[in-house]
Amino acid sequence: MSERRDRTFLEDIPFAREEYGSIVQTNYPGAHDEEYRARLDELIGASEEAWPNIPRYEYTDDEHTTWRLVSEVLIRLQDHYSCKAFLEGRDKLDLPVSEVPQLDQVSAKMEAETGFMLAPVGGLLDKSEFLPMLGQKVMRCTPYVRHHSYPFFTPEPDIVHELRGHAPMFMHPEFVEMSVAIGKAAEAAVEAGNDDLLDLIGLFYWYTVEYGLIREDGELKIFGAGNNGGIQDLLRSVDPTVEKHPFSIEKIRQLSIDYDAPQEVFFVAESYEQVEEMAYQLADMA
Repeated sequence: MSERRDRTFLEDIPFAREEYGSIVQTNYPGAHDEEYRARLDELIGASEEAWPNIPRYEYTDDEHTTWRLVSEVLIRLQDHYSCKAFLEGRDKLDLPVSEVPQLDQVSAKMEAETGFMLAPVGGLLDKSEFLPMLGQKVMRCTPYVRHHSYPFFTPEPDIVHELRGHAPMFMHPEFVEMSVAIGKAAEAAVEAGNDDLLDLIGLFYWYTVEYGLIREDGELKIFGAGNNGGIQDLLRSVDPTVEKHPFSIEKIRQLSIDYDAPQEVFFVAESYEQVEEMAYQLADMA
C-alpha cells in the first residue's frame, strides 16, 4: 500500500463554516430522539477535536447491528441492480459486513487506489462547502450510524450512506477525475459569486452522483450513492411506478432538492460516459 496523503492542508479549512442542514422538521425518529442526538454529538465532537485527522471511533453493539442489517440487505440488492463500475469498486473496497468500518482505514484503501481521501464532518454541509473539497480529492464523511428503529431510510447522511453508497465509486480513477472537475467548477463558482452556476452544479451532483440511474447493456442500473446506500431509495429508484426522465441539464435546472424526503423523481443517463460528458460541460462553464 502506498503512503498516506498528507492531511496538513486541511488545517486551514474549518471543520464547518456554516450550520449543518437541519432535519428537525421531519418525522424521522433520529431527529427527535434526545439520546440519539447526544450520541451523534459525541461522535461529531471526537471528529472536530481530531481535525484534520480521523479519530478511531468506538461503536456500540446496536450500531454494529444496524450497520450489519442494512449492509446485508443492500449487498443483495446491489448485486442485482447496481452498475458494473459500482460493483467493481465495492469489491475492491471489501468493507466488513459484521461491524462498522473505521473511516481512516477505508480512506487508506481509497488513497492507495486513486489518491482520494475521506475527512470527517458533522452533518449535511452546504454545497458551497462540500462540493469545492472534491476538487482537492476530499470527500467529507459523517461517522455516525442511522437510527436503529428505522434503518431503511435516513434524511441525514450517515456512515452507511457514505461508505456503502459513495466510497465504491472513488475506487475508479475516471470517477475521481470527474469529481475533481465538479469540485473545481464549484470552487470557481463560489469565488466568482456565481450562485446560479453553483446551484446548477449542486443539482447535477444530486441527480447523478447522489441519485442517478444509467442504462447498461439495455438494463436500468443504479449509479448514485443515495440509492446505492439506502434500502428505501434503492427500491424506489428501480420501481417502475416512480417517476423517471432521460437525463437533461435543462430539466434538472427547473427542480429543487428536498433533503428530508425520499426521492420523488429520478433521472436516467444513457451511459456513465454521458454523465462524465455533462460534468465536464459544467466545468467548462465555470
